Amino acid sequence: MRSLNKKIGFVAGLVMVFSTLTVGCPGDFVANQMEERSGSVSIVIINNTPYRASFTLGGYDALVRNPPSAAELEQQRVEAMISTSPISMDCVRNIAIGTEALVERVVETEGDQAAGFDDDAFSENVNFSSAPIDSASAALPTIGYAEGREARLGVDFGCGDQLIFTFEEDATVTGGFRIEYSVLHSEEQSD
Repeated sequence: MRSLNKKIGFVAGLVMVFSTLTVGCPGDFVANQMEERSGSVSIVIINNTPYRASFTLGGYDALVRNPPSAAELEQQRVEAMISTSPISMDCVRNIAIGTEALVERVVETEGDQAAGFDDDAFSENVNFSSAPIDSASAALPTIGYAEGREARLGVDFGCGDQLIFTFEEDATVTGGFRIEYSVLHSEEQSD
């Protein structure tokens, strides 16, 4: 009888371990790490606000830390009510727009020392400005900001997908703006 109880306990333990790896955050982590990285993704930014949006967009592998991998960066100032042309980036584990983790990775790998780097568009947020385009405040949050957003490979997108970040004005959130995220999967793009 004691041997049977040990076997039941062992099986129950395996079920618990397996269930924690396949649901919720641990399941997302496993999905992010198991997804194959090859090719690229395209990213479209839609600015549905009446203000200029300034931001840093980047792709990197968050778990490559010793030494940390550099982020592939794209900095933009997108005028009101405009969509960008698709931006192509390597398919990596994390695609972020204005997040603390992206800012830390860029600073840690000295990506902010690159020629042409836009310090005003480099923030943990997306900045919205009504200042004239040629002013010193053109990329600063004169009107407000949206908290950054991250998408993860295997959880939010796959290689070959098109990621769409849409900026919306929203007085109910901190900063007055939000970032909506959607994805057009690669198999849907050929239709």
